[in-house]
Amino acid sequence: MKKLLIPILSVLVLLSSCAIDENLNRDQKNPTAVPGEGFFSNALKGFFDLMNDINVNRNVYKLYAQYWAQTTYPDESQYNQTTRDIGGGIWNRLYRDVLQDLKGSRETLIADEADNLDNKLAVIEFMEIFTYSVLVDTFGDVPYSEALDPTNPAPQYDDAATIYSKLLERLDAVIGEMNGGTGFEANQDPVYGGDMDLWKKAANSLRLRLGMRLADVNPSLAQSTVQKALNAPLILENSENFGIDYLGGAPNTNPLYTELVLSGRNDFVAADTFVDELLALNDPRIDDYFALRNGQFIGGVYGSANSPTSSSHPSALMKDPTLRGNILTATEVFFLHAEAAERGFGITGAASFYHAAIELSIMEWTGTEEEADTYIAQAEVNYATAPGTWQEKISLQKWIALYNSSFEGFNVYRIYDALPLKAPEDMTLADIPTRFLYPEDEATLNPVGYDSASSAIGGDTRTTKLFWDVN
Repeated sequence: MKKLLIPILSVLVLLSSCAIDENLNRDQKNPTAVPGEGFFSNALKGFFDLMNDINVNRNVYKLYAQYWAQTTYPDESQYNQTTRDIGGGIWNRLYRDVLQDLKGSRETLIADEADNLDNKLAVIEFMEIFTYSVLVDTFGDVPYSEALDPTNPAPQYDDAATIYSKLLERLDAVIGEMNGGTGFEANQDPVYGGDMDLWKKAANSLRLRLGMRLADVNPSLAQSTVQKALNAPLILENSENFGIDYLGGAPNTNPLYTELVLSGRNDFVAADTFVDELLALNDPRIDDYFALRNGQFIGGVYGSANSPTSSSHPSALMKDPTLRGNILTATEVFFLHAEAAERGFGITGAASFYHAAIELSIMEWTGTEEEADTYIAQAEVNYATAPGTWQEKISLQKWIALYNSSFEGFNVYRIYDALPLKAPEDMTLADIPTRFLYPEDEATLNPVGYDSASSAIGGDTRTTKLFWDVN
């Protein structure tokens, strides 16, 4: 560290001056005021890190979707949510870190009269909507109308279906406000580099997802929402996927790299549930998903303490620190089109959308058009000949494709109840979770809200179904 040599004359002038420069008393490396753009970037990274994480304290979706099994400590694969308070880990990340930072960003940008203010506020609004949708899809009823009020440490929980309706209203409004141009600067927006056209496609694609969630419980709202989405720009190419660009160095690597490489641990292997399906279908993505073990792809027994030397581990691609963290993709959008067509929501051609979704997924995972064509031509895969109902066909291929968007991969099971998941030893399929428990602190810090919400949803249990999960 260089020494700063100040001439004696300068010191004397400084000490004799009546006008003190207060900047000298401020830590320039740790400013007291955080710019609105900084709040936003931090919230964005916090949200994507949580959704792409595999830390068992806060993200077990790859386990619950039975993509992965565990080795020495299989508690999470046996659906233990209490030892680590997994619900608390998710809750705190989304409320305390993401939503609070988004709120701080909005307030600061408005106060500072920031450039491109309207577009920045629209992006913040969309991220708030997305975050609340994840909270509802995780827990059911959650604090919404009274959330984030520092004067109210015990907010009421809002009805999940009501929150959904309000989120859709907010989505309609914010999509109408996204009219091109630039939002945040490229270095502040690691998702779309400030491109508002792409943010609009992401917002509309979320509208399509949430609309389809309601198909079994509110068909009229579902259909009107889906039709609005289908008449607006959507994510239709892999280059438009809603994900964050991670970097090669800490702390900005993909969380998978942190947990799979930097940790030095071998806690995860391929689940036999998933690998067996990939092998049966000659799926070309298997070597992008997993590494060979003794020349074979071998799945560990789901729910058991597997030996880390006996099963296939996640692939080298999954360990790439720069692997893009996608959470809403063109693949998912095309599967949603296929479902909308089957439900008669204003479009036809379910088979074409289904095949396009599979091709997009294979291309996303380093595959070729030839590989996609060969895969789709198989009788067990092609929409015309694959066994089962349309729900079974779409859910199986959607589950396979959303391997690295594991939150939504787990939701495929909850939506359709048609996946080939299996129960761990000494359990039944009825034990597979359909939600996460509320944080342990809520029962003591907000007992009125907690008790009311627990009663309203039918009990704070891991198998209580959400309002849209009626199958």
